[in-house]
Amino acid sequence: MSSQSPRRWVTIVGAAVSALFLWVAVRHLDLGSVRETWRTAKPLPWVPLAMLAYLVGHFVRGARLKYLVRREAKLQVTTATNVVVVGYASNNVLPARLGELVRAGMLAERTGIPLTQALTVTFIERLVDGVAILFLLIGGTWATHTAGWIAELAQVGALVFGLALAGLMLAVLFPTALGSLASRFSQPLGRRAHDLAVSSTTSVVNGAASLRHPLDALIIGVLSVVVWICESAMFVAILPALGLRLDFGTAVIAMSVTNLGILVPSTPGFVGPFHFFCSQALMAQGVGAEVALAYAVLVHIAFYAPATLWGAGAMLWYGVEVGATAALARAARGSAKIEPIGGVPMRVIAQLERRAEDAEPSEFDIALTEAILPVPGSAEVVRDSARFLAGQIAALPTRVRTLYAIGMSVFRFWVRVRYLRSFCGLGLEKRRAAVAGWAFGSIAPLRQLFRAPRSTVLLAFYEHPAGLATLSPEERRHLPVATATPEEAHG
Repeated sequence: MSSQSPRRWVTIVGAAVSALFLWVAVRHLDLGSVRETWRTAKPLPWVPLAMLAYLVGHFVRGARLKYLVRREAKLQVTTATNVVVVGYASNNVLPARLGELVRAGMLAERTGIPLTQALTVTFIERLVDGVAILFLLIGGTWATHTAGWIAELAQVGALVFGLALAGLMLAVLFPTALGSLASRFSQPLGRRAHDLAVSSTTSVVNGAASLRHPLDALIIGVLSVVVWICESAMFVAILPALGLRLDFGTAVIAMSVTNLGILVPSTPGFVGPFHFFCSQALMAQGVGAEVALAYAVLVHIAFYAPATLWGAGAMLWYGVEVGATAALARAARGSAKIEPIGGVPMRVIAQLERRAEDAEPSEFDIALTEAILPVPGSAEVVRDSARFLAGQIAALPTRVRTLYAIGMSVFRFWVRVRYLRSFCGLGLEKRRAAVAGWAFGSIAPLRQLFRAPRSTVLLAFYEHPAGLATLSPEERRHLPVATATPEEAHG
């Protein structure tokens, strides 16, 4: 069987499912009444408001994703939100929810976590989504006194998601036992199968790491409920566009039934199942079939258009970014050029656009550099090392650079209070003592503040030819990286 066959069958099955749901949704409709409903509809301002509520929900999803991976990787909320939206946009253009794989792949690429772990995180998102939807569905049926097949759907959903949640809790509560079982049962299958089973289980366990911390688990649960409240707001906003009464309970039921229904694999964008389940949820609450279908169409537009456009833009942006990184990597492999940067010899791996103005060290940068150097250096070494430090600090992201500046301002204020003089006005020994008190003290945030300037200055010093010349042969032999002058290299 060719590699295209499974993909072709997925598309065929999805198209058949969508066609079936569309046929069931429209088979008894009066098309004249449908046209009249559309003629009297008032999409403004309701559809844009619905889109806004939906987009706000995506930012909440991004915050939740950040919490889910924060024990394993650092992820900004904006990046996490783009990862989420790319997954939704891919579901809108790919059949059978294949966008979930795209989402996991992008998460792995953005964070560096294994793909299996990224898939686990995506599964956890879907699971907590299901639990949150069921929570809202039960609340909606209670508030609107809705019974019948919707109440039965809630019971079936509770059973399915309850079993899945129980399985997840095994990975959360008994990670070591789960790893031992995977190792034991895969041992007879050979080394390759055993290694695969153990690594996959480890990724699954790591993916569930955030749920082991009660506060994180609580935040993830609360954010999940907020996500679906935002999506319910989208369903609420469409009601007045068709002359229906604003009723949050009605919208919650429509949202819950629709999202549980589109778990069925179908064509891109869930065309068919979305319209069927959404209209059926409204009809169960006394809304006419024609109005219910028109409502489903408007909600689908509010659901489909913004996520698809946003996701397409994010995919284009990240595609350009990844392509530029790959180009730099290719340039790096063929480069062996060495140039002095800030007086320090550096291997140039690629040519980037030069900044409009190079960062020049301030008087404080020079005084700080001199205090950090392991041995007193010449004016040239101090100046070049300080210039290198200033350049590296200037290249930091704005948020990090701002935090660094605040931290150093606090340090300089402390020095003035402690010594009744400015840091730059102190002698070298007192400056060294002040830096050492913070860089090697017992307060972790102060040590963290000085970690960056210390490592940067030391790197510049040990890479500087004039800096190395100040070291004795014995000191050079104890450097972490073996270094020799040209004279020593030739005997």
